[in-house]
Amino acid sequence: MKVKKIGALCKARGVCYLFDELTEAGEIGRQWISNGAAMWPVSGLPMPREANLSTLFDFSESTVEKMKIAEKELPGWLCGVSYDLRDGEPQLQESSIRIRADGEEFMAVTSGASVYWLRADYLKPCWTKETQLILRKDEDGDAVIAVCDGLFLSGIVMPAVLQPEVFRELLRLGVTAPKPVTPAEDLPEDEDDAGE
Repeated sequence: MKVKKIGALCKARGVCYLFDELTEAGEIGRQWISNGAAMWPVSGLPMPREANLSTLFDFSESTVEKMKIAEKELPGWLCGVSYDLRDGEPQLQESSIRIRADGEEFMAVTSGASVYWLRADYLKPCWTKETQLILRKDEDGDAVIAVCDGLFLSGIVMPAVLQPEVFRELLRLGVTAPKPVTPAEDLPEDEDDAGE
């Protein structure tokens, strides 16, 4: 786990959640750190708590005041996609198409005729030469991208919702988006907490 990269991604979105994945006995089995749009398992560290997240990521006091920082139980819908690699799961293929918008790079990944867009930065904390991108569906049937390092899950990334200016650029390139484009001003207030 590349802690500094995770901290930078959380700081950029102003969100740092520590999710506790509980065992059947109600004990913490695995922990995840999320920026609200992606999450990465905590490994190789003493078990963090909400109170020491700012120290772990070296956030200044002024940064902490501007952020949403909380510890929560991993939501049930994420428990349904947070397992290690299983036989027969559809592997996504990375496309050569990448675009930049608002200082972010988006990469296209495909599964058959379906195209999903990921923020390339969200793969940096967990990317290795063994990385595979796996398509999973949550309990509502929405796509979730599982990042596996060999057989083990090393991250979960939500596909990006493309904004109108990004979509116009894709149309210019002759590429279609996988989901309807939602203008930022029409999003509900809690849309930033998509990883909850």
